Amino acid sequence: MSSTPNKTSRDIVLVVDDSAETVAMLADALESAGATALVALRGDRALSIARQITPDIILLDAVMPGMDGFETCRRLKANAATADVPILFMTGLSEAEHIVEGLAAGGVDYVTKPIVLEELTARIRVHLANARRERSARMALDTAGRFLLATDGEGRIAWATPQAGKLLATLGPGGETALPEAVRGQVAARARGEADGSVTVALDGDRRLTFTLLGRTGED
Repeated sequence: MSSTPNKTSRDIVLVVDDSAETVAMLADALESAGATALVALRGDRALSIARQITPDIILLDAVMPGMDGFETCRRLKANAATADVPILFMTGLSEAEHIVEGLAAGGVDYVTKPIVLEELTARIRVHLANARRERSARMALDTAGRFLLATDGEGRIAWATPQAGKLLATLGPGGETALPEAVRGQVAARARGEADGSVTVALDGDRRLTFTLLGRTGED
C-alpha cells in the first residue's frame, strides 16, 4: 500500500469478516494494490492469526456471529503485540452509537458497506503512514532513554519507553499496566480539563516519584 517505489516489503493487512465473499473481494483488491492479505472469518480466528503474525493494519467487520468486531478489537488492543496496530471497522450500521462503540473499542476509523475500494485503500494508506510516524517517534524516544509513557483517561498504560517500563515494574504488581492509584485520579481530572501540573507519589523508604501531566495526545 506504500507509495514508495523502492519498498521491497509488503504491508500486511488482516481482513476479518464473516462473509467469505467480502473477504475474497477485499483480499484480491489488497493483493492487487501491493499488500499481503491475511483473512479470518471469525473474531477468535483473527486473534489467533494476529498472535502469530503481527499485521500492519486490520480491517474488522463490526457485526459477526460469536465474538463481534467490538470485542475482537478490545482484545487486540489489550495485547501488547497488537495494541498499536490501527484498526478500521467495516460496518453496514449507520447508527451513531455503533460508530462510537467501534471508536471507543480502539478503532481509528470506519468505512460503511457496501465498501468503495478506492476510499478504503486511501484510508489504509493514511493510517499506515500515521502508524509509521508514531513508531518512528517512539523509537527516537526509546533511543534517547527518556522516561515517558501514555495512558488512557483512567490511568491504564497504553505505551511506555523502555526506561519508563523498567521504572513502572518496580512499583509492585500491576505497575506495568496502570499508574499508582494516587496518580490515576489526577489523570482522570486532567482528561476532563480539571487538573494540570505534576503529581508526586511516595514510594517505599524515602523514594519519591513525580509524574508530569502533559495532557491528551494532540492537545494544544
